[in-house]
Amino acid sequence: MIDGKVIDGRVIIPVIFRLPLQPNFSLDFIIDTGFNDHLTLPSQAVSVMNLPLYSSTSARLADGSEALLSIHLATIVWDGIEKLVPVLAAGYRPLLGTSLMTGYHIEIDFQDNGLVSLEKL
Repeated sequence: MIDGKVIDGRVIIPVIFRLPLQPNFSLDFIIDTGFNDHLTLPSQAVSVMNLPLYSSTSARLADGSEALLSIHLATIVWDGIEKLVPVLAAGYRPLLGTSLMTGYHIEIDFQDNGLVSLEKL
C-alpha cells in the first residue's frame, strides 16, 4: 500500500527515487487524473538528477498548446518494487499520472490533511 495526503486541495503521493551511487530519496507528486502517463518533473529537476534521455514526444498541454517534450528514464521504488519508468520533462510541479496507478484502488479523504491510500487490486 502507498500512503499520501491531501494538502491545499491537492492529492499528494510520495515517490522514492533510486539514483546510481546516491541514497534513495523521496519527492512528493500531485496526482493528475488528466495525465495518462507515469511521471512529470520540471526540466531543472531532471537535469539535477541527471536522468538519462530516452526519447522525445509531442504532447498536448493542459492549456491546449502542443510542445515537444523530452522523455527520460528513472528508477523508482513503487509499492516496494523497483521499476524503471518514463519521466516527461515538463511543467513546474511533479505530477503522477494514471499509468503508474493502473491496477490500484485509490481512496481519498478529500479534506485538508486527509488521508490518501493506493492499494494493489
